Amino acid sequence: MEVVSLWLVSATLAFVLAITILIRKFTSSSSSSFSQMKWPTGPKKLPIIGNLHQLGGDVLHVALAKLAKVHGSVMTVWIGTWRPIIVISDIDRAWEVLVNKSSDYGARDMPEITKIASASWHTISTSDAGAFWQTVRKGLQSGAMGPLNIAAQAQFQERDMKRLIQALTDEAATNNNIVKPLDHIKKNTVRLLTRLIFGQTFDDDKFVESMHFEIDDIIRISGYAQLAEAFYYAKYLPSHKKAEREAYLVKCRVEELVRPLLSSNPPTNSYLYFLLSQNFSEEVIIFCIFELYLLGVDSTSSTTTWALAYLICEKAVQEKLYQDNRMTLGDVDLVKIEDVNKLKYLQAVVKETMRMKPIAPLAIPHKTAKETTLMGTKVAKGTRIMVNIYALHHNQNIWTEPYNFMPERFLQGEDGSATNKAMEQSFLPFSAGMRICAGMDLGKLQFAFALANLVNAFKWSCAEEGKFPDMSEELSFVLLMKTPLEAKITARKF
Repeated sequence: MEVVSLWLVSATLAFVLAITILIRKFTSSSSSSFSQMKWPTGPKKLPIIGNLHQLGGDVLHVALAKLAKVHGSVMTVWIGTWRPIIVISDIDRAWEVLVNKSSDYGARDMPEITKIASASWHTISTSDAGAFWQTVRKGLQSGAMGPLNIAAQAQFQERDMKRLIQALTDEAATNNNIVKPLDHIKKNTVRLLTRLIFGQTFDDDKFVESMHFEIDDIIRISGYAQLAEAFYYAKYLPSHKKAEREAYLVKCRVEELVRPLLSSNPPTNSYLYFLLSQNFSEEVIIFCIFELYLLGVDSTSSTTTWALAYLICEKAVQEKLYQDNRMTLGDVDLVKIEDVNKLKYLQAVVKETMRMKPIAPLAIPHKTAKETTLMGTKVAKGTRIMVNIYALHHNQNIWTEPYNFMPERFLQGEDGSATNKAMEQSFLPFSAGMRICAGMDLGKLQFAFALANLVNAFKWSCAEEGKFPDMSEELSFVLLMKTPLEAKITARKF
Protein backbone atom coordinates (compact mmCIF):
# COMPACT_ATOMS: atom_id res chain seq x y z
CA MET A 1 0.00 0.00 0.00
CA GLU A 2 2.86 2.35 0.91
CA VAL A 3 4.54 1.53 -2.41
CA VAL A 4 1.37 2.44 -4.29
CA SER A 5 1.02 5.70 -2.37
CA LEU A 6 4.65 6.58 -3.03
CA TRP A 7 4.14 5.88 -6.73
CA LEU A 8 1.07 8.13 -6.83
CA VAL A 9 2.90 10.97 -5.08
CA SER A 10 5.87 10.63 -7.44
CA ALA A 11 3.64 10.54 -10.52
CA THR A 12 1.72 13.58 -9.34
CA LEU A 13 4.90 15.55 -8.68
CA ALA A 14 6.27 14.59 -12.08
CA PHE A 15 3.04 15.71 -13.76
CA VAL A 16 3.03 19.05 -11.91
CA LEU A 17 6.70 19.58 -12.78
CA ALA A 18 6.04 18.88 -16.46
CA ILE A 19 3.15 21.31 -16.51
CA THR A 20 5.22 23.97 -14.74
CA ILE A 21 8.02 23.61 -17.29
CA LEU A 22 5.56 23.92 -20.16
CA ILE A 23 3.91 26.96 -18.64
CA ARG A 24 7.24 28.69 -18.01
CA LYS A 25 8.35 27.85 -21.52
CA PHE A 26 5.34 29.42 -23.18
CA THR A 27 4.89 32.33 -20.81
CA SER A 28 8.56 33.27 -21.17
CA SER A 29 8.41 33.06 -24.97
CA SER A 30 5.22 35.08 -24.92
CA SER A 31 6.78 37.66 -22.60
CA SER A 32 9.84 38.04 -24.79
CA SER A 33 7.64 38.60 -27.83
CA PHE A 34 5.69 41.36 -26.13
CA SER A 35 8.35 42.70 -23.74
CA GLN A 36 8.12 46.24 -25.07
CA MET A 37 4.33 46.35 -24.99
CA LYS A 38 2.23 48.01 -22.31
CA TRP A 39 -0.86 45.84 -21.88
CA PRO A 40 -4.21 47.39 -20.91
CA THR A 41 -5.19 46.72 -17.32
CA GLY A 42 -7.56 43.86 -16.57
CA PRO A 43 -8.72 41.45 -13.91
CA LYS A 44 -5.99 39.89 -11.76
CA LYS A 45 -4.94 36.49 -13.04
CA LEU A 46 -4.09 33.33 -11.16
CA PRO A 47 -1.24 30.91 -11.88
CA ILE A 48 -1.93 28.32 -14.58
CA ILE A 49 -5.60 29.27 -15.15
CA GLY A 50 -5.18 33.00 -15.74
CA ASN A 51 -8.66 34.57 -15.61
CA LEU A 52 -10.62 31.39 -16.32
CA HIS A 53 -12.04 31.38 -12.79
CA GLN A 54 -13.75 34.70 -13.59
CA LEU A 55 -15.24 33.46 -16.86
CA GLY A 56 -17.40 30.67 -15.48
CA GLY A 57 -21.09 30.78 -14.70
CA ASP A 58 -22.03 32.81 -17.76
CA VAL A 59 -21.43 32.25 -21.46
CA LEU A 60 -18.13 33.83 -22.41
CA HIS A 61 -19.39 37.01 -24.07
CA VAL A 62 -21.65 37.81 -21.10
CA ALA A 63 -18.86 37.12 -18.58
CA LEU A 64 -16.49 39.38 -20.51
CA ALA A 65 -19.11 42.14 -20.71
CA LYS A 66 -19.51 42.01 -16.92
CA LEU A 67 -15.75 42.15 -16.38
CA ALA A 68 -15.52 45.16 -18.73
CA LYS A 69 -17.89 47.10 -16.48
CA VAL A 70 -15.38 46.67 -13.64
CA HIS A 71 -12.03 46.73 -15.43
CA GLY A 72 -12.71 48.96 -18.41
CA SER A 73 -13.94 48.63 -21.95
CA VAL A 74 -10.41 47.86 -23.15
CA MET A 75 -8.84 45.21 -20.91
CA THR A 76 -6.37 42.35 -20.98
CA VAL A 77 -7.74 38.90 -20.20
CA TRP A 78 -5.63 35.77 -19.82
CA ILE A 79 -7.08 32.52 -21.13
CA GLY A 80 -4.71 30.31 -19.17
CA THR A 81 -1.29 31.82 -18.40
CA TRP A 82 0.28 31.91 -21.83
CA ARG A 83 -2.25 33.66 -24.08
CA PRO A 84 -3.24 37.23 -23.27
CA ILE A 85 -6.10 38.77 -25.24
CA ILE A 86 -7.12 42.41 -25.47
CA VAL A 87 -10.90 42.50 -25.17
CA ILE A 88 -12.71 45.55 -26.53
CA SER A 89 -16.22 46.50 -25.41
CA ASP A 90 -16.18 50.14 -26.51
CA ILE A 91 -17.54 51.28 -29.86
CA ASP A 92 -14.81 53.86 -30.56
CA ARG A 93 -12.03 51.34 -29.97
CA ALA A 94 -13.97 48.70 -31.89
CA TRP A 95 -14.08 51.00 -34.90
CA GLU A 96 -10.38 51.76 -34.53
CA VAL A 97 -9.61 48.04 -34.74
CA LEU A 98 -12.24 46.86 -37.22
CA VAL A 99 -12.48 49.83 -39.57
CA ASN A 100 -9.87 52.59 -39.21
CA LYS A 101 -6.92 50.20 -38.84
CA SER A 102 -8.51 47.09 -40.28
CA SER A 103 -5.41 46.06 -42.25
CA ASP A 104 -3.23 46.34 -39.12
CA TYR A 105 -5.61 44.05 -37.25
CA GLY A 106 -6.50 41.86 -40.24
CA ALA A 107 -4.67 38.66 -39.26
CA ARG A 108 -6.39 35.66 -37.70
CA ASP A 109 -5.65 33.58 -34.64
CA MET A 110 -7.43 30.25 -34.92
CA PRO A 111 -7.43 27.18 -32.65
CA GLU A 112 -4.99 24.57 -33.92
CA ILE A 113 -7.72 21.95 -34.41
CA THR A 114 -9.44 24.17 -37.00
CA LYS A 115 -6.56 23.58 -39.44
CA ILE A 116 -7.93 20.10 -40.11
CA ALA A 117 -11.14 21.16 -41.84
CA SER A 118 -9.94 24.42 -43.37
CA ALA A 119 -7.08 23.30 -45.63
CA SER A 120 -4.60 24.54 -43.03
CA TRP A 121 -6.39 27.88 -42.71
CA HIS A 122 -6.79 28.50 -46.45
CA THR A 123 -10.35 29.82 -46.42
CA ILE A 124 -11.84 33.29 -46.24
CA SER A 125 -12.60 33.31 -42.53
CA THR A 126 -9.46 31.51 -41.33
CA SER A 127 -6.70 33.06 -43.46
CA ASP A 128 -4.85 36.29 -42.74
CA ALA A 129 -5.79 39.27 -44.87
CA GLY A 130 -3.55 39.10 -47.91
CA ALA A 131 -3.44 38.16 -51.59
CA PHE A 132 -5.10 34.75 -51.17
CA TRP A 133 -7.82 36.09 -48.88
CA GLN A 134 -8.53 39.03 -51.17
CA THR A 135 -8.77 36.82 -54.28
CA VAL A 136 -11.19 34.31 -52.75
CA ARG A 137 -13.37 36.93 -51.08
CA LYS A 138 -13.61 39.02 -54.26
CA GLY A 139 -14.39 35.92 -56.33
CA LEU A 140 -17.21 34.95 -53.99
CA GLN A 141 -18.78 38.38 -53.71
CA SER A 142 -18.57 39.28 -57.38
CA GLY A 143 -19.73 35.87 -58.57
CA ALA A 144 -21.87 33.47 -56.57
CA MET A 145 -22.96 36.11 -54.06
CA GLY A 146 -23.14 39.00 -56.48
CA PRO A 147 -26.44 40.93 -56.53
CA LEU A 148 -27.57 39.58 -59.91
CA ASN A 149 -26.89 35.98 -58.93
CA ILE A 150 -28.72 36.32 -55.62
CA ALA A 151 -31.66 37.95 -57.40
CA ALA A 152 -31.77 34.99 -59.79
CA GLN A 153 -32.31 32.70 -56.80
CA ALA A 154 -35.71 34.18 -55.92
CA GLN A 155 -37.91 31.60 -57.64
CA PHE A 156 -35.89 28.75 -56.15
CA GLN A 157 -35.99 30.27 -52.65
CA GLU A 158 -39.75 30.62 -52.91
CA ARG A 159 -40.05 26.98 -54.00
CA ASP A 160 -37.86 25.94 -51.06
CA MET A 161 -40.01 27.99 -48.69
CA LYS A 162 -43.14 26.16 -49.79
CA ARG A 163 -41.29 22.90 -49.14
CA LEU A 164 -40.28 24.14 -45.66
CA ILE A 165 -43.84 25.17 -44.78
CA GLN A 166 -45.15 21.80 -45.95
CA ALA A 167 -42.52 19.94 -43.91
CA LEU A 168 -43.56 21.82 -40.77
CA THR A 169 -47.22 21.18 -41.55
CA ASP A 170 -46.54 17.45 -41.93
CA GLU A 171 -44.57 17.30 -38.66
CA ALA A 172 -47.32 19.18 -36.81
CA ALA A 173 -49.97 16.79 -38.14
CA THR A 174 -48.22 13.79 -36.56
CA ASN A 175 -47.13 15.46 -33.30
CA ASN A 176 -50.10 17.36 -31.80
CA ASN A 177 -49.10 20.53 -33.68
CA ILE A 178 -45.66 20.55 -32.03
CA VAL A 179 -42.63 21.14 -34.27
CA LYS A 180 -38.87 21.51 -34.02
CA PRO A 181 -38.13 24.05 -36.75
CA LEU A 182 -34.32 24.25 -36.56
CA ASP A 183 -33.38 21.26 -38.73
CA HIS A 184 -36.01 22.16 -41.35
CA ILE A 185 -34.60 25.70 -41.63
CA LYS A 186 -31.03 24.37 -41.79
CA LYS A 187 -31.81 22.09 -44.72
CA ASN A 188 -33.56 24.96 -46.46
CA THR A 189 -30.39 27.05 -46.16
CA VAL A 190 -28.18 24.17 -47.33
CA ARG A 191 -30.27 23.98 -50.52
CA LEU A 192 -29.80 27.70 -51.19
CA LEU A 193 -26.04 27.60 -50.66
CA THR A 194 -25.72 24.44 -52.75
CA ARG A 195 -27.22 26.22 -55.77
CA LEU A 196 -24.87 29.18 -55.31
CA ILE A 197 -21.90 26.84 -55.12
CA PHE A 198 -22.72 24.29 -57.81
CA GLY A 199 -25.33 26.00 -59.97
CA GLN A 200 -29.09 26.50 -60.03
CA THR A 201 -29.89 23.09 -61.46
CA PHE A 202 -28.23 21.23 -58.60
CA ASP A 203 -30.91 19.52 -56.48
CA ASP A 204 -29.86 16.48 -54.46
CA ASP A 205 -31.64 15.70 -51.18
CA LYS A 206 -29.06 13.07 -50.22
CA PHE A 207 -26.28 15.66 -50.54
CA VAL A 208 -28.31 18.13 -48.44
CA GLU A 209 -28.80 15.54 -45.67
CA SER A 210 -25.12 14.57 -45.67
CA MET A 211 -23.85 18.15 -45.61
CA HIS A 212 -26.30 18.98 -42.82
CA PHE A 213 -24.81 16.14 -40.76
CA GLU A 214 -21.19 17.19 -41.35
CA ILE A 215 -21.92 20.79 -40.33
CA ASP A 216 -23.47 19.65 -37.06
CA ASP A 217 -20.55 17.34 -36.38
CA ILE A 218 -17.79 19.90 -36.94
CA ILE A 219 -19.58 22.45 -34.75
CA ARG A 220 -19.85 19.85 -31.99
CA ILE A 221 -16.14 19.04 -32.28
CA SER A 222 -15.13 22.73 -32.28
CA GLY A 223 -16.12 22.93 -28.62
CA TYR A 224 -13.06 20.84 -27.75
CA ALA A 225 -10.81 23.57 -29.11
CA GLN A 226 -11.65 25.83 -26.16
CA LEU A 227 -9.74 23.69 -23.66
CA ALA A 228 -6.59 23.61 -25.77
CA GLU A 229 -6.90 27.38 -26.25
CA ALA A 230 -6.84 27.85 -22.48
CA PHE A 231 -4.12 25.34 -21.69
CA TYR A 232 -1.45 24.66 -24.28
CA TYR A 233 -0.63 21.26 -22.80
CA ALA A 234 -4.31 20.20 -22.99
CA LYS A 235 -3.74 19.31 -26.63
CA TYR A 236 -1.84 16.26 -25.38
CA LEU A 237 -4.83 14.99 -23.37
CA PRO A 238 -6.76 11.95 -24.66
CA SER A 239 -9.98 13.98 -25.01
CA HIS A 240 -8.30 16.44 -27.36
CA LYS A 241 -6.61 13.69 -29.32
CA LYS A 242 -10.05 12.11 -29.73
CA ALA A 243 -11.43 15.44 -30.98
CA GLU A 244 -8.60 15.67 -33.52
CA ARG A 245 -9.38 12.17 -34.79
CA GLU A 246 -13.07 13.04 -35.11
CA ALA A 247 -12.25 16.26 -36.94
CA TYR A 248 -10.06 14.30 -39.34
CA LEU A 249 -12.94 11.88 -39.99
CA VAL A 250 -15.20 14.85 -40.80
CA LYS A 251 -12.50 16.13 -43.15
CA CYS A 252 -12.40 12.78 -44.96
CA ARG A 253 -16.19 12.55 -45.22
CA VAL A 254 -16.47 16.11 -46.57
CA GLU A 255 -13.81 15.34 -49.17
CA GLU A 256 -15.68 12.20 -50.23
CA LEU A 257 -18.91 14.19 -50.44
CA VAL A 258 -17.59 17.14 -52.45
CA ARG A 259 -14.77 15.64 -54.53
CA PRO A 260 -17.03 13.93 -57.14
CA LEU A 261 -18.62 17.30 -57.90
CA LEU A 262 -15.30 18.94 -58.78
CA SER A 263 -15.25 17.18 -62.15
CA SER A 264 -18.61 18.63 -63.15
CA ASN A 265 -19.04 21.47 -65.60
CA PRO A 266 -20.38 24.24 -63.33
CA PRO A 267 -22.02 27.40 -64.70
CA THR A 268 -19.90 30.53 -64.83
CA ASN A 269 -21.84 32.27 -62.04
CA SER A 270 -21.22 29.47 -59.51
CA TYR A 271 -18.65 29.51 -56.70
CA LEU A 272 -17.19 26.22 -57.91
CA TYR A 273 -16.51 27.71 -61.36
CA PHE A 274 -14.51 30.53 -59.76
CA LEU A 275 -12.55 28.17 -57.49
CA LEU A 276 -11.69 25.86 -60.39
CA SER A 277 -10.47 28.84 -62.39
CA GLN A 278 -7.79 29.54 -59.78
CA ASN A 279 -4.57 27.66 -59.20
CA PHE A 280 -5.84 26.17 -55.95
CA SER A 281 -5.26 22.66 -54.68
CA GLU A 282 -8.18 20.25 -54.48
CA GLU A 283 -8.13 20.49 -50.68
CA VAL A 284 -8.39 24.29 -50.72
CA ILE A 285 -11.32 24.17 -53.18
CA ILE A 286 -13.19 21.58 -51.10
CA PHE A 287 -12.82 23.46 -47.83
CA CYS A 288 -13.56 26.87 -49.30
CA ILE A 289 -16.85 25.24 -50.30
CA PHE A 290 -17.36 23.65 -46.89
CA GLU A 291 -16.69 27.02 -45.24
CA LEU A 292 -19.76 28.54 -46.92
CA TYR A 293 -21.95 25.88 -45.38
CA LEU A 294 -20.24 26.13 -42.02
CA LEU A 295 -20.65 29.92 -41.79
CA GLY A 296 -23.99 30.25 -43.55
CA VAL A 297 -26.23 27.43 -42.39
CA ASP A 298 -26.18 27.71 -38.61
CA SER A 299 -25.98 31.51 -38.61
CA THR A 300 -29.19 31.88 -40.62
CA SER A 301 -31.13 28.99 -39.08
CA SER A 302 -30.18 29.73 -35.47
CA THR A 303 -30.99 33.42 -35.80
CA THR A 304 -34.39 32.52 -37.28
CA THR A 305 -35.19 30.24 -34.35
CA TRP A 306 -34.08 32.93 -31.89
CA ALA A 307 -36.55 35.28 -33.57
CA LEU A 308 -39.36 32.73 -33.38
CA ALA A 309 -38.62 32.18 -29.68
CA TYR A 310 -38.87 35.92 -29.03
CA LEU A 311 -42.15 36.11 -30.95
CA ILE A 312 -43.56 33.29 -28.82
CA CYS A 313 -42.57 35.16 -25.67
CA GLU A 314 -43.81 38.50 -27.04
CA LYS A 315 -47.24 37.71 -28.47
CA ALA A 316 -48.03 41.37 -29.18
CA VAL A 317 -44.89 41.69 -31.32
CA GLN A 318 -45.81 38.56 -33.27
CA GLU A 319 -49.33 39.82 -33.92
CA LYS A 320 -48.06 43.26 -34.93
CA LEU A 321 -45.62 41.65 -37.36
CA TYR A 322 -48.34 39.48 -38.89
CA GLN A 323 -50.79 42.36 -39.24
CA ASP A 324 -48.15 44.70 -40.68
CA ASN A 325 -47.31 42.08 -43.31
CA ARG A 326 -50.99 41.71 -44.20
CA MET A 327 -51.58 45.47 -44.39
CA THR A 328 -48.58 45.87 -46.68
CA LEU A 329 -49.05 42.83 -48.92
CA GLY A 330 -52.66 41.73 -48.42
CA ASP A 331 -53.75 38.13 -47.84
CA VAL A 332 -50.94 36.28 -49.60
CA ASP A 333 -50.12 32.63 -49.05
CA LEU A 334 -46.41 33.29 -49.61
CA VAL A 335 -44.29 36.40 -49.03
CA LYS A 336 -42.09 36.80 -52.10
CA ILE A 337 -38.41 37.71 -51.99
CA GLU A 338 -39.08 40.98 -53.79
CA ASP A 339 -41.50 42.05 -51.03
CA VAL A 340 -39.21 41.48 -48.04
CA ASN A 341 -37.69 44.97 -48.04
CA LYS A 342 -41.16 46.56 -48.14
CA LEU A 343 -41.98 45.16 -44.69
CA LYS A 344 -40.70 47.79 -42.26
CA TYR A 345 -41.72 46.08 -39.04
CA LEU A 346 -40.24 42.81 -40.27
CA GLN A 347 -36.91 44.59 -40.79
CA ALA A 348 -37.13 46.00 -37.27
CA VAL A 349 -37.74 42.53 -35.81
CA VAL A 350 -34.82 41.16 -37.82
CA LYS A 351 -32.47 43.86 -36.53
CA GLU A 352 -33.63 43.54 -32.94
CA THR A 353 -33.08 39.78 -33.01
CA MET A 354 -29.54 40.25 -34.34
CA ARG A 355 -28.91 42.91 -31.70
CA MET A 356 -30.10 40.70 -28.86
CA LYS A 357 -28.53 37.49 -30.16
CA PRO A 358 -25.62 38.29 -32.51
CA ILE A 359 -24.73 35.01 -34.13
CA ALA A 360 -21.00 35.51 -33.39
CA PRO A 361 -21.05 37.64 -30.23
CA LEU A 362 -17.24 37.71 -30.03
CA ALA A 363 -16.79 37.71 -33.81
CA ILE A 364 -13.76 35.75 -35.04
CA PRO A 365 -10.71 36.84 -33.02
CA HIS A 366 -8.34 39.20 -34.79
CA LYS A 367 -4.56 39.35 -34.54
CA THR A 368 -2.25 42.21 -35.38
CA ALA A 369 -0.54 41.67 -38.73
CA LYS A 370 2.17 44.17 -37.81
CA GLU A 371 3.15 46.47 -34.99
CA THR A 372 0.48 49.14 -34.61
CA THR A 373 -1.24 51.25 -31.97
CA LEU A 374 -4.47 51.21 -29.96
CA MET A 375 -5.57 54.45 -28.30
CA GLY A 376 -2.08 55.78 -29.11
CA THR A 377 -0.32 52.95 -27.27
CA LYS A 378 1.97 50.53 -29.11
CA VAL A 379 0.57 47.07 -29.82
CA ALA A 380 3.04 44.37 -30.85
CA LYS A 381 2.70 42.21 -33.96
CA GLY A 382 0.89 38.97 -33.16
CA THR A 383 -1.30 40.42 -30.39
CA ARG A 384 -4.74 38.83 -30.13
CA ILE A 385 -7.73 41.17 -30.15
CA MET A 386 -11.33 40.25 -29.41
CA VAL A 387 -14.25 42.64 -30.00
CA ASN A 388 -17.25 41.87 -27.81
CA ILE A 389 -20.15 42.54 -30.17
CA TYR A 390 -22.59 41.47 -27.45
CA ALA A 391 -21.30 44.23 -25.15
CA LEU A 392 -21.66 46.83 -27.91
CA HIS A 393 -25.25 45.70 -28.53
CA HIS A 394 -26.15 45.98 -24.84
CA ASN A 395 -24.51 49.29 -23.96
CA GLN A 396 -27.00 51.16 -21.77
CA ASN A 397 -25.60 54.49 -22.93
CA ILE A 398 -26.65 53.68 -26.50
CA TRP A 399 -29.65 51.37 -26.25
CA THR A 400 -32.76 52.10 -24.18
CA GLU A 401 -33.62 49.05 -22.05
CA PRO A 402 -30.98 46.99 -23.86
CA TYR A 403 -32.04 43.65 -22.36
CA ASN A 404 -35.64 43.96 -23.57
CA PHE A 405 -36.80 42.83 -27.01
CA MET A 406 -38.08 46.09 -28.57
CA PRO A 407 -38.17 46.12 -32.41
CA GLU A 408 -39.74 49.59 -32.32
CA ARG A 409 -36.33 51.08 -31.50
CA PHE A 410 -35.35 50.46 -35.13
CA LEU A 411 -38.40 52.25 -36.54
CA GLN A 412 -37.07 55.60 -35.36
CA GLY A 413 -33.82 55.46 -37.23
CA GLU A 414 -34.59 57.94 -39.97
CA ASP A 415 -34.61 61.20 -38.00
CA GLY A 416 -30.82 61.63 -38.09
CA SER A 417 -30.56 62.24 -34.34
CA ALA A 418 -27.33 61.67 -32.44
CA THR A 419 -28.95 58.74 -30.60
CA ASN A 420 -29.90 56.97 -33.80
CA LYS A 421 -26.48 57.58 -35.33
CA ALA A 422 -24.91 56.04 -32.24
CA MET A 423 -27.24 53.03 -32.54
CA GLU A 424 -26.33 52.60 -36.19
CA GLN A 425 -22.61 52.75 -35.43
CA SER A 426 -22.94 50.31 -32.52
CA PHE A 427 -25.00 47.75 -34.44
CA LEU A 428 -22.41 45.28 -35.76
CA PRO A 429 -23.99 41.81 -36.05
CA PHE A 430 -21.74 41.00 -39.02
CA SER A 431 -18.67 42.82 -37.63
CA ALA A 432 -17.29 45.72 -39.71
CA GLY A 433 -14.42 46.88 -41.89
CA MET A 434 -12.44 44.82 -44.37
CA ARG A 435 -13.25 41.56 -42.53
CA ILE A 436 -16.99 42.09 -42.38
CA CYS A 437 -18.96 38.92 -43.15
CA ALA A 438 -18.78 38.21 -46.88
CA GLY A 439 -22.29 36.73 -46.87
CA MET A 440 -23.93 39.57 -44.95
CA ASP A 441 -26.46 40.63 -47.60
CA LEU A 442 -27.54 37.08 -48.36
CA GLY A 443 -27.78 36.21 -44.67
CA LYS A 444 -30.01 39.18 -43.86
CA LEU A 445 -32.25 38.49 -46.86
CA GLN A 446 -32.63 34.76 -46.13
CA PHE A 447 -33.36 35.38 -42.44
CA ALA A 448 -36.00 38.02 -43.18
CA PHE A 449 -37.57 35.91 -45.94
CA ALA A 450 -37.82 32.84 -43.71
CA LEU A 451 -39.21 34.75 -40.74
CA ALA A 452 -41.80 36.60 -42.83
CA ASN A 453 -43.16 33.36 -44.27
CA LEU A 454 -43.09 31.36 -41.06
CA VAL A 455 -45.16 34.03 -39.32
CA ASN A 456 -47.38 34.44 -42.38
CA ALA A 457 -48.09 30.69 -42.52
CA PHE A 458 -48.39 29.87 -38.81
CA LYS A 459 -49.23 31.32 -35.43
CA TRP A 460 -46.39 30.35 -33.07
CA SER A 461 -47.02 29.58 -29.40
CA CYS A 462 -45.60 27.63 -26.46
CA ALA A 463 -45.18 23.91 -26.98
CA GLU A 464 -46.47 23.46 -23.45
CA GLU A 465 -49.12 25.87 -22.18
CA GLY A 466 -47.53 28.63 -20.09
CA LYS A 467 -43.97 27.33 -20.53
CA PHE A 468 -41.99 29.78 -22.62
CA PRO A 469 -38.97 28.73 -24.69
CA ASP A 470 -35.67 28.35 -22.86
CA MET A 471 -33.64 31.37 -23.99
CA SER A 472 -30.38 30.06 -22.48
CA GLU A 473 -27.38 30.39 -24.78
CA GLU A 474 -24.67 27.98 -25.80
CA LEU A 475 -21.63 29.48 -27.48
CA SER A 476 -19.91 27.07 -29.82
CA PHE A 477 -18.82 28.05 -33.31
CA VAL A 478 -21.94 30.24 -33.34
CA LEU A 479 -24.48 31.32 -30.71
CA LEU A 480 -27.01 28.51 -30.32
CA MET A 481 -30.09 27.94 -28.22
CA LYS A 482 -29.02 25.62 -25.42
CA THR A 483 -32.36 23.87 -25.71
CA PRO A 484 -33.42 23.75 -29.40
CA LEU A 485 -36.77 25.41 -29.97
CA GLU A 486 -39.97 23.40 -29.79
CA ALA A 487 -43.19 25.23 -30.55
CA LYS A 488 -46.85 24.75 -31.25
CA ILE A 489 -47.98 26.00 -34.64
CA THR A 490 -51.45 26.79 -35.89
CA ALA A 491 -52.01 27.34 -39.60
CA ARG A 492 -53.23 30.83 -40.53
CA LYS A 493 -56.42 31.10 -42.55
CA PHE A 494 -56.30 33.17 -45.70
